[in-house]
Amino acid sequence: MIKVQYVTFVCTIMLVTMFRTASLTKRSYSDQSVKGYITERTCWWNEVCKEEFQTLFRCKCPSWSYCRSPGKYYNAVCSMTETGYIWDQPNSEWRGQ
Repeated sequence: MIKVQYVTFVCTIMLVTMFRTASLTKRSYSDQSVKGYITERTCWWNEVCKEEFQTLFRCKCPSWSYCRSPGKYYNAVCSMTETGYIWDQPNSEWRGQ
């Protein structure tokens, strides 16, 4: 009987640990396929930084934000949230970052 309680206790601890770890993991994907910009300007917060199916960014997000979208085939906007589909913006000469 003690053996069964011990196994149940260990399994419970393992499940709780798995759920805690899963809840702390950010769900994001970084895409580095886009390499250039249409214009040399900084986006406003929540402005579209990349349109779906386009091969260039419309503008550069500020350093405190990310060019993100809910998925690959959506418009991306400058957002402070680091989850979702993140379009990694390359450094540029005009901005220096």
